[in-house]
Parts: sequence; structure tokens; C-alpha cells
Amino acid sequence: MLIDLLDNLEWYRVLHPQIQTVIDIMDRSLPYEDAPGQHSVDSLGYEVLSYVTSNEGIVHTAGEKELHVVLEGEELFSLQGERQPLVVTSFTTGSFVLVAKGETYRHRQVLATTGAVKKVIFRLPVLEP
Repeated sequence: MLIDLLDNLEWYRVLHPQIQTVIDIMDRSLPYEDAPGQHSVDSLGYEVLSYVTSNEGIVHTAGEKELHVVLEGEELFSLQGERQPLVVTSFTTGSFVLVAKGETYRHRQVLATTGAVKKVIFRLPVLEP
């Protein structure tokens, strides 16, 4: 799991060739304007989510590399071990989290108080060598 400011995303282009496509999509503000649901631009799929955080959150295992960007609001985000969190961070507007395929994480969790969140998840396919 990698956490940084969205302004620094260009530093990570070497991690996956479609990160440049993510940058282009974000520069065009498409996820901000998109309704919740599945979308695709330039062969890159992404999902816009809109929800209210909860105390429990949701645990998910990444099926491929995922890049999460909070568009509005804030939440608690954690990388999960077998029995407890390994890394816990506040995830707010202007930051991103990159999760590797197979990593288990908890998101949609209350940070301070229950609140509305709009987030986009870009799914970066595993590339064959």
C-alpha cells in the first residue's frame, strides 16, 4: 500500500503505464462529474462511489492493483493483516492510496464523525511481461 498527495501522483508513473491515464482523467475532472457507477476512458475502468461512512467500514481484497482517490469527504483507510490492521491512515480529499493486487484493506470507515464520501477507484490491470 502506498499513500501520498494527489499532486505527487506523477512521481509514480513508473509503477504502472496507466497511471498517466489516471492523471489525464483526473486533470479533466471526469470522476468529479460522473454519477456513481462503472465508467471507462481510454480502456481504463474506474468506479465512482458515493456513500456514508460507518463504524465498521467494509473489508475488501484487491483483485488487481487499485488506485483510490477521495473526491469529497474523508474516511479511515487501513491495510489489514490476518487479525488486525497493519497500517491505518486518514484518507482525505487531495490524497490517494495505491493498493497492490491481493492486499486486503478496510475502507468506508468513520474518521471523526459519520460523513458523506465520494471516491473513485481506478483498477489497473496486471500486465503480462
